[in-house]
Amino acid sequence: MKSVTYGQLTGAFLFISIVSGFVVAYQYEVATPFVSAVSIDAILPFGFFWRSVHFWTSQAFVIVLVAHVFDLIHRVEGAKAPLKMKRHWSFVLFCVPVAIYALFSGYVLRYDATGQAAGTIAEHLFLKIPLLGHLIDKLLMNLSGDGLNRLYPVHILAGIGCWLIGTWYHLKRVNILYYEAFVAATIATILFCSVIKAPLDVPSINAHLIKGPWFFLGIQELLRYFDPLVAGIIFPAIPLAVLMLVPWIRNTFVLYAVILVWAFAYSSVTVIAILRSG
Repeated sequence: MKSVTYGQLTGAFLFISIVSGFVVAYQYEVATPFVSAVSIDAILPFGFFWRSVHFWTSQAFVIVLVAHVFDLIHRVEGAKAPLKMKRHWSFVLFCVPVAIYALFSGYVLRYDATGQAAGTIAEHLFLKIPLLGHLIDKLLMNLSGDGLNRLYPVHILAGIGCWLIGTWYHLKRVNILYYEAFVAATIATILFCSVIKAPLDVPSINAHLIKGPWFFLGIQELLRYFDPLVAGIIFPAIPLAVLMLVPWIRNTFVLYAVILVWAFAYSSVTVIAILRSG
């Protein structure tokens, strides 16, 4: 039996996430997001299981996608790769922010304490982007103007975008829904989601105590010390910008050093945020 690759697992988790998303969407109402999330567990047959599947496979998709990116580095580093491989690298990297936004918007859509905090902070950050901030906010979020009516279709489009950019593009070369990868992802999902329910926080009236998703905690902490543009836009964009340069620069040592320093810094502020909230 052939070994399962990160790319195949990425496609498998994305497929399961999208299918479970359609099931969860059956009970979801944009006008009453938190009540809808609660009713999925209470009313929909096996609702807690399907919501857990959608939540945890979405997490797994993003984590394995990032692992897939770093697994590919050796094939493109140092300007040695052919142009086709460089183009392939660009497609994979472009999929990363789309996937993170799809995951992030899913947190906001359940509109519990975590979702409300995430949405409020994200909209504030979008509006801080020079020149294009208001346009980007209106296209991707606009919570203050449309509630969740804009974010919901964008969340769906982001998931479809991940499928088109990543999976469909890969299917020209490799069957990402490889049998072993799909079976492994499905079994792991069923076992995990049967035991661990997806989180759902009661909306909080104390805005000082609420926190966003786990991958967003570092940004929340940085916002205490730096300008929103620096903490929420420029700093998170550093690793993606550096990775884009990998196929074009011969000496990649400096690039890897930047990524390691960034990862250490972001991990440190995330730990500080966890300790502060705990």
